[in-house]
Amino acid sequence: MGRHEDVLSRMTEITNEIEHLGRYENLTRSQERKWRELQAEFDGLDTERKGLERTADLENLRSHIDSGLAKIERGTPGSDLGGSESMSNSGNAVRDNAKRMIERSHQSKKLPDYAAERATELITAGSERDQSLAARWITATGDDAYRSAFAKLISDYERGHLLWDAQEQAAFQRASSVQMEMRAMSHTNANGGYLVPFQLDPAIIITNAGTINPLREIARKVVTITDGWHGVSSAGVTAQWLAEAAESSDNSPTLAQPDIPVHKGSAFIPFSIEMEQDAVNIYSELTLLLKDGAERLAATGFTTGSGSGQPLGLITALDGTASEVAPTNPGSETFTSADVYKVQNALPPRWQGNARWMSSLAIANSIDQFETTNGAKKFPDIGSAEPVLLRKPFHENSDMDGSINPAATADNHVLVYGDFEQFVIADRIGTTVEVIPHLFGPNGLPIASRGMLMYFRTGSNVTAVDAFRMLNVATTA
Repeated sequence: MGRHEDVLSRMTEITNEIEHLGRYENLTRSQERKWRELQAEFDGLDTERKGLERTADLENLRSHIDSGLAKIERGTPGSDLGGSESMSNSGNAVRDNAKRMIERSHQSKKLPDYAAERATELITAGSERDQSLAARWITATGDDAYRSAFAKLISDYERGHLLWDAQEQAAFQRASSVQMEMRAMSHTNANGGYLVPFQLDPAIIITNAGTINPLREIARKVVTITDGWHGVSSAGVTAQWLAEAAESSDNSPTLAQPDIPVHKGSAFIPFSIEMEQDAVNIYSELTLLLKDGAERLAATGFTTGSGSGQPLGLITALDGTASEVAPTNPGSETFTSADVYKVQNALPPRWQGNARWMSSLAIANSIDQFETTNGAKKFPDIGSAEPVLLRKPFHENSDMDGSINPAATADNHVLVYGDFEQFVIADRIGTTVEVIPHLFGPNGLPIASRGMLMYFRTGSNVTAVDAFRMLNVATTA
């Protein structure tokens, strides 16, 4: 009890001083420094508080701290005041901090528009638990102090932590706490590696110059904190007209429960010690290269992935289903303008309102060359800056089939049309990076090189096959 009272006294002093400082924008440099010192001390005392939770007499302490923190108008930038929702009166305070973190990152050009929107979706959609964890992940890994600690650690894997100041140490502890919770949620005891700052996470930064794949842009994107996403889908409810006092029929929809597992992808770059010594900001550049490789791998998986140890791609999910459409002239083994109309007409009205097109660049160019009998372009809008085909948006996907070879026996999935809200991409938040301090040669001896390994988890699948139509120009040798 003596120790309990000591903790209570010190935490009361800290919360009272924080309350006197008021809004963060009004702080002087001296006050801001004091604020951060108090925050570091608060984190240390919070660890002690958790140990005291086993005693029966701690409820008064928690009530006192909750009431004190509830008076604070704004938290420390990049901090959720200890990383515990119970200490901020509600999950709303944690999400508010995350929103401010996203806004600051956006304003400082660390996040482009689409990435800021994606990050905001993570903390405003899904279950309360998912939103809360996503908010704490963004707040912890987006903190400038964490970014600095992360950079020092991967720059010197063995001794970088010795260069941390108190703010960086506290920030790293908060991120590690979130990381441990993520592991607990996915029922894994895996250890090692460090969370990538959320501004560099492939789940947030969704574009890539090395591949043209719009699926992350137009598909439905969900986030999970476990080993998969579990959803509910339906073809919809059938409504009816009823006469006065007539009995209604049972129009219960048939519900499906699609499960989308998330699969582990990784990227590894070896580099020499000479390169490490000569290059400026090599670790930042390597992180960007790893992110690029991760997104290119995911883009291919989202399109043609087998679903075994990797995402189930859109083309793979539709292959062999009733959504496949044969060409107008199957025997000719060619793609014609009539096929475009046939594919669009085959999609049920239920899905037409939100439908889009997708093909490779080569197939898009073929469509652009289709002409009327008088030599005019039949589909002129597909060549515009914002391509449109038959009044519907058109997207280019470099991982789709781009040629039709009559000399080979093959399926050629050249054109997809449908409601891409029915294609779901599930990302497990928290991409991790590890530095391998020494690489070894075939004889087991060091080769004066290091390596950086990034691993992430993602998955995809079609939740309503009927929402798509895919043209398959099959050929036979």
